[in-house]
Amino acid sequence: MDTIRATIMIVDDDPAISTLISHQLRSLGYRTVCLRDGLQALQHLAVVQPDLVLLDVMMPRMSGWDVCRQIRASSDAPIILLTAKDADADVVTGLNAGADDYVTKPYRIAQLQARIEAALRRSQQRARPRPAAHAGTASAGSRSSPPETTLPQTPEVVPPKMSVTPPRPRLGATLREERLRRGVSLYQAEQVCRVRWDYLQAIEQEQWEYVPRARRQSAIRAYAEYLGLPLRYPQPKRASFASVAAPLAAVALMVVALVVYFF
Repeated sequence: MDTIRATIMIVDDDPAISTLISHQLRSLGYRTVCLRDGLQALQHLAVVQPDLVLLDVMMPRMSGWDVCRQIRASSDAPIILLTAKDADADVVTGLNAGADDYVTKPYRIAQLQARIEAALRRSQQRARPRPAAHAGTASAGSRSSPPETTLPQTPEVVPPKMSVTPPRPRLGATLREERLRRGVSLYQAEQVCRVRWDYLQAIEQEQWEYVPRARRQSAIRAYAEYLGLPLRYPQPKRASFASVAAPLAAVALMVVALVVYFF
């Protein structure tokens, strides 16, 4: 396999990030195909036949981990996860899902290039010979060239509902929609909000556990103010005073009753 002619599928829901990665890799001689979510990646996998997949973890509709498992079930193409989640448990989850490597954001293009070339070399070494083709079909050695970035128009497959979405607008979806409407990348928003871009991405996808609890409310407020949106949407639940005071009052009444009864 000539790594310079390798086709790399980039799967990231942020068009600014995927465009940047694509530009960097194409300048190095790679052919790239950019897809915006995991379902598109699964739908076009057989058409594109990528030599390697760069896969973001934090995506809507399907997480990168789930996409990785499904790609691995039908393809031997190397998978490199690109994400800001660098905790040991996240790395282990990604590797157990079938990923070949794990690169955390932000990264240097030289490091990413080295990991891509290493993954392609390993893929070539472990490649097994394909069975001979049946009569009347193309020979096993022939393979149609992967298409360029422009993909054929195919009807969108409606995925099965994985969760029940409430009818009211969601805070994260509203923030993301407004950011994309303004044409602002997460990196640009980070410079103004003074909030890490991966925290902003987690807020958009409502993965609240990713943002430290001490920073969560201030980060949401700063992001909403930057986009000019009022905070009239559901926010992460916090224990109210009433929910804490009611059990304490019940315990106090029981103590008073016992004191009166015995004394």
